Amino acid sequence: FSENEYLTMVTKQGVIKRTLLSEYAYHRKGGKIALNLDEGDELLHVLRTDGNSDVLLATHKGFAVHFEESAARTLGRTARGVKAINLSEGDIVVGAVALSKDDERQILFISENGYGKRSNISEFPIHNRGGKGVTCHKASEKLGQLCGIDVVSDEDDVMLITNTGMIIRTRVSEISVYSRTAAGVRVMRIGDDMKIVS
Repeated sequence: FSENEYLTMVTKQGVIKRTLLSEYAYHRKGGKIALNLDEGDELLHVLRTDGNSDVLLATHKGFAVHFEESAARTLGRTARGVKAINLSEGDIVVGAVALSKDDERQILFISENGYGKRSNISEFPIHNRGGKGVTCHKASEKLGQLCGIDVVSDEDDVMLITNTGMIIRTRVSEISVYSRTAAGVRVMRIGDDMKIVS
């Protein structure tokens, strides 16, 4: 619980909140409030950051925004948070990752219909928090919408899980690196009425 580390929380409705990790140092029997959510919103990701990280978020409809974590000021435990991305109607955030300034890994994008790609972080220039972002996935009937992202390197494996409980594990190195607007490759074959959810 050091003084220079943070819990950076991201919700489905695109709210981000950064709180000092030290605020959680002391145990309370009933737990501690970490975030006040708007009605209908859900906590999606909690990232552990160091004050100098970047944050990249991606949405269901295929937009991504990349900004410095310091753009979200430090707030107390009971605060709501601030807007991380300007969502279009019906869109939600599906993934969030923390990146270091000299990160040489790639961002992995996976769609509901089993397609995936890796893209270099340099494809996503740093912008202000709260923008609409840039295209990271072009949804179509074949590809489906974006269901998740992660930050990966060649040595990693990834597990994909469907809404029916099917799981596959594959090497990240077998998923090609493409530009942020490319469709990607099939990573998992799914049946009718199946979607990758995680």
